Amino acid sequence: MSDYDLEIDQIVQKIQENNYQSVLIQFPEGMLDKPLKRIKKILSKENLKVYVAGDPSYGVCDLAVDLAKKLGCELLIHFGHSQFGFQNQVNSASSESLDVILVPAYYIPPNALDYSPLITEITKKKWKTVGLAATIQHIKSLDDFEEILKVNDFQVIRYDSGQILGCHVNSLYKGMKDCDGFVSIHAGYFHTHGILLNTNKPLIQFNPYSGSIINYEEADHHKAIQQRFTLLTKAKKAQKWGILGSSKLGQHNWKMISNVQSLLAEREINNLTVVAENINPQVLANFAFIDAWVVTACPRIAIDDKIRFFKPVVTFREFLYLFDQLKWENLLEQGFF
Repeated sequence: MSDYDLEIDQIVQKIQENNYQSVLIQFPEGMLDKPLKRIKKILSKENLKVYVAGDPSYGVCDLAVDLAKKLGCELLIHFGHSQFGFQNQVNSASSESLDVILVPAYYIPPNALDYSPLITEITKKKWKTVGLAATIQHIKSLDDFEEILKVNDFQVIRYDSGQILGCHVNSLYKGMKDCDGFVSIHAGYFHTHGILLNTNKPLIQFNPYSGSIINYEEADHHKAIQQRFTLLTKAKKAQKWGILGSSKLGQHNWKMISNVQSLLAEREINNLTVVAENINPQVLANFAFIDAWVVTACPRIAIDDKIRFFKPVVTFREFLYLFDQLKWENLLEQGFF
């Protein structure tokens, strides 16, 4: 049976050393089953109140700090993400009244992963240099795969440990010029979509749970980009703009909001700034007079929920393109978010 390293011994030791009385635990949706049950069972033996954050967690930018403080918890344990890229937010979340622990929850396969089909696929493509990436749960598997590539005489490009987030694939486009293609170890299409919008090289996605391999070629990049171009064409006609901000610790960006407000003011374009805890179609439906929105919170809101929104929603970088601050080539070369 597959499992995750929940760092239970370290957590229990910290609880006992600090004599915490109450704790809030937070998991991403994909781990709200067996991992949650296991950690709940362990913590129930420690004579403390245990609360579980019920809202979905989309990343370390989404720490349930306010909820923990409202519940009077002294400890927040956030599973499934690292502080990668969000060190300042994590530091500011910790205070005299609340400690924060981040547990990456590395995936532990039930059996050794078979990378031979991947090697066969890369060889068939005649790649010489391979760029590597993985979500945080599979970074250790990426370490193993890197060693296998080197044994098989492939060159490896890997920046920032190779870790990717839904909103951050810098580790890949740093190596675009130096590799023939990318291999990413992750499940689902969420991270794949981010890679397709922010890189221009072929991608092989390896699912560590099923062992399946999916190839994405130039046409897949073009399809993802064409969808954004179509939406941007609609947004360009907007007369009234809405600026979406988030009150979440890791997603509020007042400097970005100010930049958007200044650009719109220079063009004398009517605009409205809306700040919400959770940005969804229901929130935006209350502002029917807005023609288009720019997201200053998580950029994936603009990417993944585009079909659900009634009006065009663009990322900050896309907004800069619409207002002549970036060229189309900048989006293609450096990403849409």
